[in-house]
Amino acid sequence: MIPSLLYRFRWLSADKIDRELAALADSYLYASPFSAMNDPMEAFYETGGPGDRIVDAMLSPSGKTTADLYRLLDETIAKFALISFTGTCEALPLWAYYANNFAGMCLEFDTRRLFVSDFQGEKLREVTYARHAAPSLSLNDFGPGRLDEAIISRISRKRIEWAHEKEWRFVTGTVGSKHYLDDALRRVYLGPRIDPVHATRVCDVLKRRPVEVLQGKVRGFELEFHKLQGPAPLVDCERVGAGRFSPADDLYAEPELRGFFGASYDKLLEECRTTALRPNMEQLAGIDISGVKRDVVYFHTTFKLRNGREVYEKRYFNKQMELIEGDAA
Repeated sequence: MIPSLLYRFRWLSADKIDRELAALADSYLYASPFSAMNDPMEAFYETGGPGDRIVDAMLSPSGKTTADLYRLLDETIAKFALISFTGTCEALPLWAYYANNFAGMCLEFDTRRLFVSDFQGEKLREVTYARHAAPSLSLNDFGPGRLDEAIISRISRKRIEWAHEKEWRFVTGTVGSKHYLDDALRRVYLGPRIDPVHATRVCDVLKRRPVEVLQGKVRGFELEFHKLQGPAPLVDCERVGAGRFSPADDLYAEPELRGFFGASYDKLLEECRTTALRPNMEQLAGIDISGVKRDVVYFHTTFKLRNGREVYEKRYFNKQMELIEGDAA
């Protein structure tokens, strides 16, 4: 099961603080190539299968070989990138490895909101830990609907010695910045050894964001966190999207919606107004009773990312205005 929260540790040394603050300010994570990872066995795979000689014989008149197919596969995989997360902010070894010996920070994300971003269409996978590499990719894996999963399963596999990291990773099709909604970031945990100047700069960047900042403190064998700066109220947050909502224009199916919700109609209005206050909300793209399941209402919203790109989210609610997880249509 995908965790509801994901955590990402970051290094805040003097030579990296400006880069990390820029990423916070512009609400993005950077997808790095697999070749940049600290594990030399990262994304290891081999190619070839017992049937290759037969296929080579069939391809011989064309001057092509299975090696050409595998070369194209290698070129495709080489373009993949990843962004790593874990399921907790309390993993002490990760504070040492990836947050400069407890002087960095850990970002807490709402997983569902993280998908409403440049990560739409990308694959989130739990890393598999094993003592041996997966079997070679062969022509048998080239079947319809099989190749993507065959590749992902291999580049999301690590040696068992890394199992304590409990890693989840987004595997992306390209290297580069992946922007997210401002409120996908819920909390920032600062390590107990953070430079006070760095802590102040992090708070300044997030002053008008709906993000809580907590400061770590060591007490005996425990790492505790205490609130350093609370999240800004939505009404005071820096806007990215236009936040357009007009009951007259957006609730054009009002008679049907009132009949559907009854006494819960006011909850619908409240949800509309709250959604419009979210920093990246651009406009409501549609609210109506589902055409397939008549006991469900869809709530379609457009958001604008800080790179200017618009992304869409469709949520579903029942007659009590309770969110229905998953695709209810």
